[in-house]
Amino acid sequence: MKRYWPQKFHILIASALFLGVLVFAYLIAGRFNRRVDLTQDKIHSIAPETLGALSRLAPDEVVIRSFFAHDDPQERDFEILLKDMATHHPRLQFHFYDPDRSPSEARRYQVDAYRTTLVEYQGRQERIGDISEESLTNAFIRLAHPQKQVLCFTSGHGEIDLSDSDRLGLSEWRGILENRQYTIKEVQILAGGIPDDCSALVIVGPHYELLPKELDLLQKFPETGKGLFLLIDPMDPGTGKSYDELLRPFGLKLGIDVIVDKTSRVFGGDYLVPLITQYADHPVTEKFRAATFLPIARTVRKMSSVPLGIKVTEIAFTTPGSWAETDLKTLENGQAKLDPEADLVGPVPVAAAVELQEGIKGSRVVVVGDSDFVTNTHLRVSGNKDFALNLLQWLVQDDRWIALRPREPRFEPLFLQLGQSAGVAAFTIGGIPFTALFVGSVGIWFRRRRSS
Repeated sequence: MKRYWPQKFHILIASALFLGVLVFAYLIAGRFNRRVDLTQDKIHSIAPETLGALSRLAPDEVVIRSFFAHDDPQERDFEILLKDMATHHPRLQFHFYDPDRSPSEARRYQVDAYRTTLVEYQGRQERIGDISEESLTNAFIRLAHPQKQVLCFTSGHGEIDLSDSDRLGLSEWRGILENRQYTIKEVQILAGGIPDDCSALVIVGPHYELLPKELDLLQKFPETGKGLFLLIDPMDPGTGKSYDELLRPFGLKLGIDVIVDKTSRVFGGDYLVPLITQYADHPVTEKFRAATFLPIARTVRKMSSVPLGIKVTEIAFTTPGSWAETDLKTLENGQAKLDPEADLVGPVPVAAAVELQEGIKGSRVVVVGDSDFVTNTHLRVSGNKDFALNLLQWLVQDDRWIALRPREPRFEPLFLQLGQSAGVAAFTIGGIPFTALFVGSVGIWFRRRRSS
């Protein structure tokens, strides 16, 4: 019995050493986590553009907060992506929340939708609603290269109040813009002109005419390389002529009409709340396919003769079942009937974007035939909020965006010639069984020889 004790002691020592090696390897692997992507197109690796954006954020801390429903299958994939990113940035942290189970966190960060992600860096914040590597990369780029964008909202013409928290106010939109690092100013053009630091001038729901001095300043403003954003509702016949005159040099015409859309009744809406589902091929709507609703809207059309050096794009349209009603008196009495000779049959344009291609290139103008869609009541209806934000982002020329090419597995089928197919079949049917039989026979022969 004693002679086996050293052998057992050696086994115990070897087992302890083996366990120690395993623990050490685990600690090293946890500290220096590395993945190897052996796919040909590196479809499981982070894009080089993402790595470059992450390197610009080092060595400061980056905190990512994501809000998912508890049973969302996309959460796991997004977590894997964030873990991979964390291996390339030593101070990247990420946290996941369920807005239903953690309502206080959702209120704290003003999250009102699932799959919302907040990226925080150096006291700044970017908010994204698309859980993709491309969206995160663009957020990193904007955080690494902050830009001061000043939005100047006009007053003095009956515009909607920015600070009004009532259902028809703009307080919610103002809060969203400020959360996205926009600086908000209210200006009176007659009192002090247009400040030089305005990135864009925004006119929301005016009710009174522009004075000649204001009209002159507004027409010249885009020539400075800045943006002009006009959200204008239908007006009574004979009014609003100054706004039509304002837009004429930019190749746009405001319709003296109100859009009627019976399709909206299907979605529980009103005839005068047109459904917008058709969008032109334009940067504003490149990745935007959500429906928008514009309560009591008018048409915004491209003129038949556009001035030289002006590029006009009608970017949003109503459904084919809608029309632009020109008999406003009948409409006020609650009656509306399509007159093919007088009315414009849908789909009709309700928003347009203009680019100045002469002088200071890149100057832009955006016009929407409605302002109610950004009020507190309607801002979060369907795609209204995202549509308004996309318009503003394009208007102020925030081009800190890149597109990542989707990486998908290649489909490369293997085509065998007749001789190759016969060879594979012979090896599979005869070669593999014969090899197994031969190896087994040799093993049995050696075993019998050793036992004899």
